[in-house]
Amino acid sequence: MKYNPNLFNKGVFPRFTSVTVYAKPSYSSDVLYEIKGFAGMTDGNYENVDGWNWYRLGSIDGKNVWGWVREDYVELKTVDPINNEAAQSQLNLIIENDKNSMINLLVASRGCSMLESSGRNVSSVKNEIRNLYIDIVNRNNIIASMPNLDDKVYGEPVLDKFASDLRNIVTQNAVGIAWVPVLVIAAIVSLSLGAAYYVYDKTKTLASNSNVSYKASDKVVKKVYSSLTEEQIQILEDDINRQMKGAFTTGYWKSATNITWFSILKYGAIAVGAIWVVKWIKNNF
Repeated sequence: MKYNPNLFNKGVFPRFTSVTVYAKPSYSSDVLYEIKGFAGMTDGNYENVDGWNWYRLGSIDGKNVWGWVREDYVELKTVDPINNEAAQSQLNLIIENDKNSMINLLVASRGCSMLESSGRNVSSVKNEIRNLYIDIVNRNNIIASMPNLDDKVYGEPVLDKFASDLRNIVTQNAVGIAWVPVLVIAAIVSLSLGAAYYVYDKTKTLASNSNVSYKASDKVVKKVYSSLTEEQIQILEDDINRQMKGAFTTGYWKSATNITWFSILKYGAIAVGAIWVVKWIKNNF
């Protein structure tokens, strides 16, 4: 094996549509993965086989440490140094935004059911809810399938009594839309070479979109809230607080029984994050 300092810490990208990463510097070796975007970071080591240079890179498939690519199928680029903290922070932002958005959609869905029972037409709001739900689930599925994340934790919100309202909206007259009751609520970026850049690069657009979704879900829930009567508002808030207090009477969360719907609006991710984690604890311990 040879070493070239000019090949150290370079981002590997496909020269054509995609690049295949091999276990050894040979086409006859096992294929580790094929990818259309960023494939990993070189470590400076290379081998010359049959007149072609093969670059060794840090694998980003979450299973292998090293992989090899042939020079004529890749382009090496200098990429901004991204540490794990930056990647983790961006990932956390997406997860927190989507957890908040899902809580908003659950509350808005129950509000829609209450409005419909009193003869109100809420079809346009339901369409907004359905579209936002699809955005959240699709984004979360990308995170769930990312190979460079360790300790993925799945959970569901404690407002499970509202789940049927949201499910009815999501699946009504919508072919092919699956109801997903759980989301990834926590994930840790692994420490393998290139993983931080991979996660950061893959989640840049997701982070921006998650922020848009959260703001839209906040508008939806406030729109529904403003259409309810005072009596309906009281019923809704009592139901929310009853479910939250029921969740927080278990285990380590007894001290949080004073959290209310208003604290969700005021504190956002702090309250909502705890709500999701509590559900996961109750279901798994």
